[in-house]
Amino acid sequence: MSFSSAERARLADLLIQLGPDAPTLCEGWDTRDMAVHLYLREHNPLAAAGMFAPPLAGQLAKASAKAGERDYPELVRDWAAGPGRFNPVRYIDPLMNTAEHFIHHEDVRRGDGVARPRDLSRAVEEQLYRALSSSAPRFLKNSTVPVILHPTGFPRIVAADKRGVSLDGEGVLSVTGDVGELLLWVFGRDVVELTMEGNPDDAVRSSL
Repeated sequence: MSFSSAERARLADLLIQLGPDAPTLCEGWDTRDMAVHLYLREHNPLAAAGMFAPPLAGQLAKASAKAGERDYPELVRDWAAGPGRFNPVRYIDPLMNTAEHFIHHEDVRRGDGVARPRDLSRAVEEQLYRALSSSAPRFLKNSTVPVILHPTGFPRIVAADKRGVSLDGEGVLSVTGDVGELLLWVFGRDVVELTMEGNPDDAVRSSL
């Protein structure tokens, strides 16, 4: 079983355990909203695109309302079953969902505001590092100073490097921690265990 598939199963179990009204780290979302998002993302991608394409926002709202009216455990189980045989997502699941499932699992695990880092295997951390390496430069590009990420056990990643920095350069924000914690932070989550040197307000992050 791939990590993305294992995270799908763990997240589904947690969603059922907590019920539809538990908080998450996604502002304004409870666990029902999370289940709706996860389901639509794979089963109605056109509507899900409304998160990024304003012309589709109305379609997203209608599809979300309809999915939200479904029996909650049934909705979660339908998502947990994974993409159907003829759904193309089935064939790109690890590529599409490794970071997505990890981040949203942590959104639910930490919905009470308590950081609970997990002890992840080296193989999983390598997958998350690849996601971090590709997303950090894009998601931090509007930061007002260069941001240097120091994931434990992996090479540093430099983002928003508009003028070039050295390892000991001044006028930067250095963020150190486990790769999973850094990935969550880059994606706009603050319930994380990290060490920072510099002004955190200089970082402009995505909030997907």
